[in-house]
Amino acid sequence: MRTQHSEPATERRTVAEPAGPVAAERGAADRTRVDELDLALVHALQINTRAPWTLIGEALGIDPVTAARRWERLAKSGAAWVDGYLALDRDEGSVYAQVEIDTGGHLPEDVLTSLAADTRMLSLKQTSGGRDLLAIVGASSFDDLAQYTGERISRLPGVRGTRIHVITAVPFEGAQWRLRSLTPAQRALLRPEYADAESPVPDEPIRPIDRRIAHALGSDGRMPLSGLARATGASTATVRRRLRVLAAGGRLSLRCTLARPLTEFPVSAVYFGSVPAENLDPAVQALRTLPGLRMCSITAGTHNLILDIWLRTLAEVHTTEALLNRRLADLGLRITERAVVLRTLKHAGRLLDRRGHSVGAVPLRSTGD
Repeated sequence: MRTQHSEPATERRTVAEPAGPVAAERGAADRTRVDELDLALVHALQINTRAPWTLIGEALGIDPVTAARRWERLAKSGAAWVDGYLALDRDEGSVYAQVEIDTGGHLPEDVLTSLAADTRMLSLKQTSGGRDLLAIVGASSFDDLAQYTGERISRLPGVRGTRIHVITAVPFEGAQWRLRSLTPAQRALLRPEYADAESPVPDEPIRPIDRRIAHALGSDGRMPLSGLARATGASTATVRRRLRVLAAGGRLSLRCTLARPLTEFPVSAVYFGSVPAENLDPAVQALRTLPGLRMCSITAGTHNLILDIWLRTLAEVHTTEALLNRRLADLGLRITERAVVLRTLKHAGRLLDRRGHSVGAVPLRSTGD
């Protein structure tokens, strides 16, 4: 066991600020710094988002009070956050889609703000390439999805058209992405208890209480059980039981996110590609080892693969595409388009400022529950 200690008096090595256009985008007012202990703390919460501070402290070799104080500083500055939502490909009561939005380059700030604040909108990005905005939206049915895009999005001032790619599976998403700050022993210590449970978790349908839990966690993924009970109108015992069922069954995505500009991957790119349907499964397996892969969506649309990948430099947009082509050449992958994310307005229910820091939460509520 590691010896616990309080906040060290000596200054730890800080993560370097990105240079060039990325630094300019973040603005001169950005003074956020994260050091090695901050990164280790975020990594710990990526593994076990609701772990008690005593366990976090034990794994990191620090006092639990220090761990809690560190996290409070990161969360208050918007540099890191924990949230949750129902897994997109396990929520049988909803339909999700990647939606391309064309505005002809005309992007009024009030329109962007309105879209980001919409409870149907899980994520919203301004991109280069053949669309101005790329969104992930949720709806209660195909008809609801058609109505939402046709009546809500398409009628916004400046919107010229939309293209819908219905998501059929999400084999990899941001809740599975990890920093690389902890040792194997630390990671093993933090492994959630339900991951080692011998008894299988029943494959139950999503219940209304589950949606209320997910919505509450969308604002605060570490909300105490007592707070979740109040927010959902259920007992603490019920909330505890449903949380375990949802998490162990892979139906609830809980994630700890560090603002992208503070990671070693300051550039984000989206690749649109296709592989023959019979090669989708092996293609997904080959993609899992990409270090910057944040999300892989299988869709029913012009492209059957949409990849969200974080990169270290802008030049990697092309070298990564070349790598994808080499690695999946035998499977027939064709990257038909690529786009650089210019600005992320909303990320998995989190409203972000121009520096990529959290400034609030509007959790997904796709079914009106």
